[in-house]
Amino acid sequence: MRQKKYAFIIYVVFYMFLNPFAVTADSIDIKELENIIQAQAKLIKDLSNRVKALEEKKYADVSAMPLTLKDIAPKSIWTERIKIKGDFRYRHEIIRAAGRRHNLNQAQRDSRETTRNRHRIRARVGIFARINEDIDFAFQLASGSQDPVSSNQTLDNYFESKRVWIDLAYITWHPEDFLGLNVKGFKMYAGKMKMPFYKPNKSQLIWDGDLRPEGIHGGYKFKIGEVDLCVNGGGFWLDEDSNDVDQNLWGAQGYFKSHIINKNIKLVGGISYYDYGSVRDHAPYDGDSFGNTLYNKPLNTTDLLANDYQILEGFSELHWKMYNLPFTIYGDFVSNVATNENNNGYLFGTSIGKCKKPGSWKFSYDWRRLESDAVLGVFSDSDFGGGGTDAKGSRFALGYQLAKHTQLGATLFVNKTGLEDGDGKQYRRAQFDLKVKF
Repeated sequence: MRQKKYAFIIYVVFYMFLNPFAVTADSIDIKELENIIQAQAKLIKDLSNRVKALEEKKYADVSAMPLTLKDIAPKSIWTERIKIKGDFRYRHEIIRAAGRRHNLNQAQRDSRETTRNRHRIRARVGIFARINEDIDFAFQLASGSQDPVSSNQTLDNYFESKRVWIDLAYITWHPEDFLGLNVKGFKMYAGKMKMPFYKPNKSQLIWDGDLRPEGIHGGYKFKIGEVDLCVNGGGFWLDEDSNDVDQNLWGAQGYFKSHIINKNIKLVGGISYYDYGSVRDHAPYDGDSFGNTLYNKPLNTTDLLANDYQILEGFSELHWKMYNLPFTIYGDFVSNVATNENNNGYLFGTSIGKCKKPGSWKFSYDWRRLESDAVLGVFSDSDFGGGGTDAKGSRFALGYQLAKHTQLGATLFVNKTGLEDGDGKQYRRAQFDLKVKF
């Protein structure tokens, strides 16, 4: 049909200009010539409209429309399948601490108070690809070190080159149909991934924001009426030991999201259970307690973890609008049911605003207390109290969206460490950030 349309138009044009009976200025006057041209233009327009109408009738069924390159092979165009994303953060940090356990050398620990002033960078860039309709792949590199809860690099050592590490490497399987069953809402992850368990308002009471678990995780989201429900579960590998039992982590979680009263108020609530396997009587990561209780076994030169960690968590959030700004209050409670001493932790916080458009802002505050064996310290917030457990106090944070994809931030930690020592020791940390992403 398309070829016939073009052939007909060409024919009309040739007829107008090449027909031996075509009009000329010698045979007719100008007025007659104008009338003929107008009549022929009207004829061409009418014929084009008829051809268009026939095409629309023929392709009323969308499946019969001619295919474009994107329709024929959308997955052959790499820009449609692969995305490159990244971010960069420059941080100025000031720390004032009195004998904190693991950021200081022995001479500093013995002193009454120390001050540290440092500049740090964090750079991350990743490739995120759609393999097929059911499988995605992610691979990201980041600055940092072997520290599992930090991608920061301190600017020091006479401009030495900084290291880059594998930060993410995982696949995601998200079929909508499996063996004839509708499984839309199901996702499974395998590899080194972002923390897949839900954290109330990104709480770091149990998990630091930079932690990347390694293993397998599955989650399923579904609705019952107006309530969104989600269940999560996974197994992760901490340490493979050819001479002893391996250390691992198993977790399960369930939570809901539901609007209450009206569409502007949303409630979130859930519970989690995390069970560490074979960590008791083993040396802690990097030989550091991170606030956890250690003991010295006879004939053993290394201090060992004194407890198991079977962590029960309960959390909730309440979201609504205040003066047209998003407002949230939230709480997070944990208890290590594997021991009866110094085994609890809790956090209460609030936030208002959201950094999105240039000129927007966000303020947040939380207060927490985390006893020495409430969680495994190495994975908890690496900034609060110097990292780990056995600390309490406040965190203040302010963010300002300076421009598109560019944000300024300031965070202040006012904490006390060493809760078992009575009043504890003062710990202050101020952070000033410039963050960009692409």
